[in-house]
Amino acid sequence: MTRRGDDEDGQTVVAAGAVVWRPQTALGGAIEICLVHRPRYDDWSLPKGKQDPGEHILACAVREVEEETGQRVVLGRPLPTQHYEANGRPKRVHYWAARADDGAPVWPGSTEVDEVTFLPAAEAMRQLSHARDAELVTVLASGPIRTTPLVVLRHTRAVARSSWTGPDEERPLDTRGTRHAARLAPALAALGVTRVVSSDAVRCVDTMRAFADERHITVEMDPVLSEQGHLAQPGRAGRLVRSLLADGAPTVVCSHRPVLPDVIDAATERARADVPAEPLHAGEFLVLHHRGGVVVAAERHA
Repeated sequence: MTRRGDDEDGQTVVAAGAVVWRPQTALGGAIEICLVHRPRYDDWSLPKGKQDPGEHILACAVREVEEETGQRVVLGRPLPTQHYEANGRPKRVHYWAARADDGAPVWPGSTEVDEVTFLPAAEAMRQLSHARDAELVTVLASGPIRTTPLVVLRHTRAVARSSWTGPDEERPLDTRGTRHAARLAPALAALGVTRVVSSDAVRCVDTMRAFADERHITVEMDPVLSEQGHLAQPGRAGRLVRSLLADGAPTVVCSHRPVLPDVIDAATERARADVPAEPLHAGEFLVLHHRGGVVVAAERHA
């Protein structure tokens, strides 16, 4: 699995959007899908748009949905990525499931989108102008619709061990690590994270500080996620993660390279989805989308 949002050749247009759904009140279990009409192309499509420079792809998806529909959504499980050519350039569009914002105001219309509507899934597939968009609705409807994220994050880059003379647990982030920690905030917000659990090492707590402060969330520090705590009690990190899955809150867990394999193994022991096996680099994270504690989709992000 590649990291979502990467553009290796510098030529590909990268975009993001969502299949926005809501329950169809007349029928139990049925859903309606949000479609947008674009007057420039006179077509019906799913809300999406281009990634801004420096913008995280998760934040891009949320921003574009809001700009095209007025809805501030939280992203669910990832859906297939579209690849096609647009205006002579390759284009890649990343999609996620997203629950509709019931409190959104009525869409006033814009030059890019003049109409927003919700249709039952089967009708939406017929109304969509592009077969590739209808396929996304099929994938959404055929799998778990409501999921919860467990984000497993390796702290951003810290001051090198060789240049730090104090206790290792007090080793701070370096300049680049501090900058990358700030960039994590909109990505985690896009996933609707409401709980932050971290190693008590300074470099992990500081990785989570910007997001936690912005969202008014308390960072729950647990020594079993630290390198020293994991060595002393090697089974405790796994038990903690299982309890977080059972709790069911959208959660981010921030820890260290030696601890993360046990954290991921514990979270995915009943997984029904492929999980990237390559070790996480500093600042990278896995999003494990689960239903009832069983991981049904996974994605890796820079």
